[in-house]
Amino acid sequence: MGSRRHPLYQSEIAQMMYVHGEVTEPRDDTTLVVEEIVRTQMIEIVVRAVQQAARRGSRFLVPEDVIFLIRHDRQKVNTLRTYLAFRDAQKSAKKSREANEDLAAAEAEADNEGPDSSSGIVRRKIKFSWDLINHYGSVLEEDDEDEDDEDQQLADDMQQARLREADAVTRKMTKEEYMYYSECRQASFVFKKAQRFRKWCEMGKYYENKPVGEINEILGFLGYEMVRKLTETALMVKREWDGNKMDEQEKEKREMEKRNFGLFAKPTNEQKPLHTIHIHEAFRRLQKISQPINNFRGDLLRTTLALI
Repeated sequence: MGSRRHPLYQSEIAQMMYVHGEVTEPRDDTTLVVEEIVRTQMIEIVVRAVQQAARRGSRFLVPEDVIFLIRHDRQKVNTLRTYLAFRDAQKSAKKSREANEDLAAAEAEADNEGPDSSSGIVRRKIKFSWDLINHYGSVLEEDDEDEDDEDQQLADDMQQARLREADAVTRKMTKEEYMYYSECRQASFVFKKAQRFRKWCEMGKYYENKPVGEINEILGFLGYEMVRKLTETALMVKREWDGNKMDEQEKEKREMEKRNFGLFAKPTNEQKPLHTIHIHEAFRRLQKISQPINNFRGDLLRTTLALI
């Protein structure tokens, strides 16, 4: 048996888990399991995306190759759409600000009155490069506009709910705790870690070219969402299992604590950490484990890894 793999994102994953309800310092064995699950999922995404690019006759990945893999999860697609729109708007704002500063300096040198609303800077209409078109137009079903709006609204509502939960949690924090919590919210798989990320998910083994920045951003976003989903599901599993061991009085007490602390079942200083068994059960529940019958002889089809 080979040597144990050296973790590359244990610290970042611990921070992500904390933000989504885990204790401040999760168990090392738990974060190791989460890292290996997410890493396996990232490798699966890279492999499938490369295969998808090959089907359209290209050796180069585009963002649509990755998004195509999660096309059936409309909520995740809309969340990703919002994320990328926000990132694109940030980049556009930064470029516009720099252009305005350059223009102001040039006008000052020319002894003009200074920059005004007629500076010539035109706000660029954000074009979503992840819109599924061209090669995917004949494969993907055309979204109904009303249904798409409802899905987007649902994604926005869920994001607002998470923000409200985060606000409720941070109200009870000291200044030091809040500073650490804010730092943890910035945890990322890819921000200033592109080389480490490619090594971690073995991208060079399956994709010979250097991926464009937007693909890394999408993969990083999906990795973060996987940690969130695993953590929240594992916390739900833990609450279920703990609840089965409680008498009615303890259940009422826990229900009151849950209402007071939102996602956190107890205050962070009292909550017990997740164990690997909770993560394994969460992953099992998030997988599509049914095996359809292949024919009347009772043969079973080989199931593939479901993306979280």
